[in-house]
Amino acid sequence: MDKRYFIHSFARGLKLLEQVADAGEPLTLSQIAKRMDMTLSTAYRFLYTLQALGFAETDTDRKSYRLTPRILKLGHGLFRSSELWNTAHPSLVKASREYGETFNLAILDHDQILYIDRIKTQSILTINLTIGSKLPAFCTSMGRVLLSRLPVKELRKRLKAAPLAAYTKRTVTSVKQLEKIIEQVRRRGYAVNNGELSPELCSTAAPILNQTGETIAALNMAVHTSRHDDTYIETVMVPAVVTYAARISQAMGYFGDDAERVLDHIPD
Repeated sequence: MDKRYFIHSFARGLKLLEQVADAGEPLTLSQIAKRMDMTLSTAYRFLYTLQALGFAETDTDRKSYRLTPRILKLGHGLFRSSELWNTAHPSLVKASREYGETFNLAILDHDQILYIDRIKTQSILTINLTIGSKLPAFCTSMGRVLLSRLPVKELRKRLKAAPLAAYTKRTVTSVKQLEKIIEQVRRRGYAVNNGELSPELCSTAAPILNQTGETIAALNMAVHTSRHDDTYIETVMVPAVVTYAARISQAMGYFGDDAERVLDHIPD
């Protein structure tokens, strides 16, 4: 990085945006200042600027700050201008119509997954997700698929650094157990997650590759556990995500032998 061209104030403003966005709830001025290691007056000036531009607002008591929906335009513009989003979105729409279930697309962001597309059905799940939402990678099907494509040393490093919280009684939080599970995902080429993030949520996921064979995203199918059993998972959900992920990968220019085998052995 050439420090001559680096604008520190701009970088601090973006970092402040990240802090408020990642908090998941409104933050007070003092909380933001502490997170940013700023004085109260400096933090206030940044927040005042964001308010003036329409990217932040205060609550009714003017004691805490949150981002406005306007910030979503930045992310939506990025996703929808990308080759991945434009290539994958029609397939997500088709898959959701075919199976009547929710289909999602996500990328890896450190120890989390970032949703970049979502076709939601009317089926109600307690987890309210939108484009731009983040979830922990270690206990989600898409996260495990994306983690499985990392070098072993990098995988171990990320798992040890991540906060491995138990979201349900089924959540696996042991690094050693997670390494075994993710290794199995690597061998199989898909992941199944049943009730580890939320008791009523079951999902299957498969990787999306680009023309060089690099994993660039993951596709998943999410259902309510009360409506489907293990047989449905193995005979419907797994083939669905593997097939659609392979088709998207081919549309992205990937024509490896494994993609051909997937499409040859799973009927339309």
